[in-house]
Amino acid sequence: MKKKIFIIIFFCLLCLPSLGMLFFKTDVSVEQRQVQIFPSIKTGGKLNVKFFDQLNDYFSDNFAFRQNLIEADAIIKKNVFRQSGNEKVIVGKKGYLFFGETLDDYLGKNVLSNREIYSCTRVLSLLQENVEQKGRQFLFVIAPNKNSLYPEYMPKRYIKISDNNNYRLLQEEMKKENINTIDLKKMFIDSGKEVYHKLDSHWNNQGAAMGCNAILNYLGKDHYDYTNERHTIKKNFSGDLYGMLFPKGNKKDTNVIYNKKSSYKATSNNKKVTDISIETESKDKKESIVMYRDSFGNALIPFVADEFHNGYFTKAVPYNWNLQNEKKADKVVIELVERHIHSLIEEAPYMAAPLRSGNLNTMEVNSNTTAEIGDDEEYVPISGKVDSKYIDDDSKIYVRLKSEDNEYTYEAFPAPIDVTSKNEGYDYGMYLDTSQVEAGTYDIDVITQKDNKYYSSGVKTSLELEE
Repeated sequence: MKKKIFIIIFFCLLCLPSLGMLFFKTDVSVEQRQVQIFPSIKTGGKLNVKFFDQLNDYFSDNFAFRQNLIEADAIIKKNVFRQSGNEKVIVGKKGYLFFGETLDDYLGKNVLSNREIYSCTRVLSLLQENVEQKGRQFLFVIAPNKNSLYPEYMPKRYIKISDNNNYRLLQEEMKKENINTIDLKKMFIDSGKEVYHKLDSHWNNQGAAMGCNAILNYLGKDHYDYTNERHTIKKNFSGDLYGMLFPKGNKKDTNVIYNKKSSYKATSNNKKVTDISIETESKDKKESIVMYRDSFGNALIPFVADEFHNGYFTKAVPYNWNLQNEKKADKVVIELVERHIHSLIEEAPYMAAPLRSGNLNTMEVNSNTTAEIGDDEEYVPISGKVDSKYIDDDSKIYVRLKSEDNEYTYEAFPAPIDVTSKNEGYDYGMYLDTSQVEAGTYDIDVITQKDNKYYSSGVKTSLELEE
């Protein structure tokens, strides 16, 4: 009889996570990841052959008490073994948590190649050129990874391979190419202030205020300086890393709360700084700004928006470079976190390719370079991959259009039109503004440079443009 009771209890416990799903809904938003929704039996009118695999994933993400068990596991690992219960979170010293995806940058591991670093810089150079041709100001800033600023709180088991990382290499290359930028990492370290949250991967309000001050100083924009502004420290911030580690936890992080309140108003349907885009107005201020940003911009927006009559802040990628015209921007800023530096060459910005003058004296070779033509209502996308044998680490990529009567040469971004595999600097993409080109049938050629010689790829692709 006792055995039967134990068996019944055992099976009840086994069924509890499944039955509990009817009464306890799992909130996965705190885990900062995509989860499996309940699958459909049919997809596209056909039987979903992956239904049971997806159902298994759905159950794994949503079974009852899942986050309570994760929390218990994380508490034991953190307090007993000083380890993380989530592979994306690193448990550091003195209560600091770090984002696991920043580890390569910290260690100097899997650093971008010379070609990739040059390509990142070339993307920025083309964007800056476009902005400045319109009489506007451009600035690019990198938000440092937290462990770049506080290495003393990283676990000792992580030993750096090299001091060379993407941040340092890109800063050096940008200096050579005269990219408008500021070194926020050096500024934060020199300040000696606590500018990042302990339980979150982002900067706190003090860091955001300092970042805003540095950006607007560089742009020559008069603004309010929060350096000596009175403030209080409140424990009211929900850290993303803490939420990933302890989904059911309620511990709050500290944040700097300034006495001065923001005065801007959101004029778009989106009102939150966490939205993909937000448009703002500050009536007593002058000028306008377009800022392309990531999640670090959430805390940055209130400080910047207060200083411009109009602001437009967007997380959308690829960068739509036409926004500066649509919003009549005086200043154009890109903010990008250190761990996403490679994203500069993951997808070409939406911008008309710059026309280059001069006839390049090329040597035709039978290379593995490719060229594809896409469809677009405003611009014609042209993209492909160049043969690495015929290009230097620091060489540009050109696309030439030639008909019986006309010839045009454009510089392409060293980035693809659509994200595919990792771009190592040999993918390229450009958007052709057809209003610049006479009607006709054009042969497309891709031109690269190697050892001071220009090589014609020998690609056999044509494009017909009608009036």
